[in-house]
Amino acid sequence: MLEKNQKNEADEAKRKYWQIMDEMQNIFRDTSDNYRQKLVYNLLNAVKGNNQKEFFWTVLRALNARLDKPEVTRLSEEIGRMYPLISSEFEKLAYSVIMGIMSAKSERGDKNE
Repeated sequence: MLEKNQKNEADEAKRKYWQIMDEMQNIFRDTSDNYRQKLVYNLLNAVKGNNQKEFFWTVLRALNARLDKPEVTRLSEEIGRMYPLISSEFEKLAYSVIMGIMSAKSERGDKNE
């Protein structure tokens, strides 16, 4: 029974990280490639240094700039509640956020796509 609960918790965590990735993709869809590249660069540096405080500050700051999107408030609250995380969970969250931002295709028709 304990093994089944652990599997259910792991499945729920996977769904949560996929949802975060999808929402980040939608939120940053209409930003420029240059903005997304700079944001991802800053986030990757925070992850590389295992600096959760810097990572969360950068993500929440970027989300606050996107308050015109309805899902931003809920996602900001959810991400804010996660802090601090154990190292392995931090990496999962970080790469979900980063992959969501990187996979956003601009609708603005940027020339560097």
